[in-house]
Amino acid sequence: MMTATLTTPRRTNHKPPRALPEVGRGWPADILEAYARINGPYTIDNAETILDQEAVELYNGWLVWQEMTDFSERMVAGNIQAMLDLSARKAGFGAGLPDQMECLLSNGDVIKPDIALISWTRAATAQPTGPSERLILHGCPELVVETRSPSNRRAQERRKRQLYFANQAEVVWDVDVRRQRIYVYRAQNPLQPEAYGTDDVITCEPFLPGWQRRVADIFAMQASAETVAGEVATAWIAEGRAEGRVATLRSLLPTLARYRFGAALAPETVAQLDACDEPALLRLQSLIETAPTLDAWTAAIPA
Repeated sequence: MMTATLTTPRRTNHKPPRALPEVGRGWPADILEAYARINGPYTIDNAETILDQEAVELYNGWLVWQEMTDFSERMVAGNIQAMLDLSARKAGFGAGLPDQMECLLSNGDVIKPDIALISWTRAATAQPTGPSERLILHGCPELVVETRSPSNRRAQERRKRQLYFANQAEVVWDVDVRRQRIYVYRAQNPLQPEAYGTDDVITCEPFLPGWQRRVADIFAMQASAETVAGEVATAWIAEGRAEGRVATLRSLLPTLARYRFGAALAPETVAQLDACDEPALLRLQSLIETAPTLDAWTAAIPA
């Protein structure tokens, strides 16, 4: 008779997946508590939906609710984002983005800056990530802006700056809305910030050469469009004026020529004038007084 033998199941090193806690239940209160715990159960893969849809960040395997900002903080953040975005796009550098842009860090954390100034070059490195292959930046933008919340501890802010600088950020602005001060930290000297108050002018070197804003304007609750746009508005106004001068010259020269030479310009000559830039039109305006004939004057029109 054959007897059945019992075999001991072979042990494996595979661990069953950890059950995820109920949303919000047992989550750490802040980044410091998250790092004080053992590594948590969350990753960019199993928490991508909540990371995408909620104001949460991922630290040490734990999801942490972001600090909520009040109305004045949102207004100041809006000023900064608009100021940076307009200038970055005008300069061809990149864009200024509002909050909730996800940055996947080298240690698996996911952090969301309040404002990000990112170059087109770095933005192009975003990669499909997670089960749904959402485009996510691996690393951080060049410049990060964080607005202080009253409940934030300075140790929390220091820890976040460490993470930013360890993941390609070059400059971090720490914006204290209540005291109306901005502290600028740089990767090469992360412990010694430059402090700016409302009597100062702040720049955005090295990313946007020539960009500068009065700190008082950044904290203004009713900053005008011209104030927000800064040098971009100045350039647009100058361009508009130049375009106005060109249009005026193009319409005026045929009339001046008719009075000077007693003949109307041919349609093809008018078309040539429409193709001239401002310096050429100004030169033709001065030649009207000295050219002996209409043919001599039209010969000076660039082909």
